[in-house]
Amino acid sequence: MTTLLLGATSSLAAPVEDGKVFSGREGEEVAVIPLTPRSSKKFLLRVKGTGSELDGKVLPYVLKDWSSSSSEQHNYTTQWHGRDYTVLYMRNSHYELYVPGRSKEIDVSFDEKRTQALKSEEVYKQHQKQQEDGTLAKLMAFDRKGEMARHDKDYAATLVELNNACGTAVAATIDWASITDDHLKELSISSYCEAPLNSLKELCKVSNVAKQTIQTRVKQVSCRFGDSPAPKLDAERVIWTTSRDASNQQDFATKFFKTNL
Repeated sequence: MTTLLLGATSSLAAPVEDGKVFSGREGEEVAVIPLTPRSSKKFLLRVKGTGSELDGKVLPYVLKDWSSSSSEQHNYTTQWHGRDYTVLYMRNSHYELYVPGRSKEIDVSFDEKRTQALKSEEVYKQHQKQQEDGTLAKLMAFDRKGEMARHDKDYAATLVELNNACGTAVAATIDWASITDDHLKELSISSYCEAPLNSLKELCKVSNVAKQTIQTRVKQVSCRFGDSPAPKLDAERVIWTTSRDASNQQDFATKFFKTNL
């Protein structure tokens, strides 16, 4: 994957130009190293000081230019666990750094002192080493098991909230066989699957009758993906079938439960 992004620059003799460093208020920094020819719009970026998994990694990036006649904007995008991921974004000379694990952007600006100290060739050598030892391939490749585990964790946390609110011991699972890699790359699976759990939780909070009904009628919840939303109640099991284009799912779930429980 790295070779595809860098093309001919993956060889040892690949040239680099002088780069720039942008830094934040708390010591965060990102070094931006152009690869030649500039017309390829390919770069190496090295992030430091963010406390994220991205620190110290020299990944290959493509510059995407979204400028118009009224504004200048572009971003530097790489592959991160199988997804396009923008790390550095610029709009009208204002730069923002984005790293995994931090929900808020980091404002950075051009740092002349760090730029003067930057050695582009050393950054390139670091990139080559990480490419050869498999570090970059691991970070850039899609990790289905890891993605599933992350969503299962979020889903389980919402299930705990439901059981605490309703005084229940409902069991809930995500039917991963119904979920493709593209679903995982493009959608927040746990958010799609949490809708019925959140709906049941809120119903328990507003009505004792609803709470007693849920305690009696709901023992299991299963979430799966299909062509269109199609929830159903099978004995004491809620089978929540959702879809990519589903919207207002919690409201939809609440209407379903009020009608079918």
